[in-house]
Amino acid sequence: MGLVFQQFLDAAAIYVCRSCRAHLAAQSDVISRAFQGRLGQAYLVEAVVNERLGASEERMLMTGLHTVCDLYCRRCDALVGWKYMCAHDRSQRYKEGRYVLEQSQLVAAEQHAPNSLLLLPPLEPLPPLRPRPVAPDSPRVIDNALVLFLRNVGIQADEPTSSR
Repeated sequence: MGLVFQQFLDAAAIYVCRSCRAHLAAQSDVISRAFQGRLGQAYLVEAVVNERLGASEERMLMTGLHTVCDLYCRRCDALVGWKYMCAHDRSQRYKEGRYVLEQSQLVAAEQHAPNSLLLLPPLEPLPPLRPRPVAPDSPRVIDNALVLFLRNVGIQADEPTSSR
């Protein structure tokens, strides 16, 4: 199948998938915690990452008829909620384009240093490479090939000294 591209959120508090711990949403993007999902309590969220949308369908919800798509975790394919595509009632239009995440499918996580890569001290330069002798017990043909290879990749190596 190949590797799955993942996005990582740069926020102090996030929600991750309960199954695989992939980042899903920043806690600061939660619009409302007073939503009801299929499995209980749910959150209305502004933006989600690492998602895969299912097919669009008309669904009768507690607040009326809506066009929604099921929302899956891109990494493990777990059903984590749905996305509102269209609200048929004018009073519900604020939901369009937003996501509902099932609380039972999430884990709240804190990242103590969201920019931790930026907080690392600068790297010290490496000392210059010293020429090292090639393996002393190998045949001269192998030594010559090894020296040529090392030079091609930018590593300085001494000429073999022993002859056989």
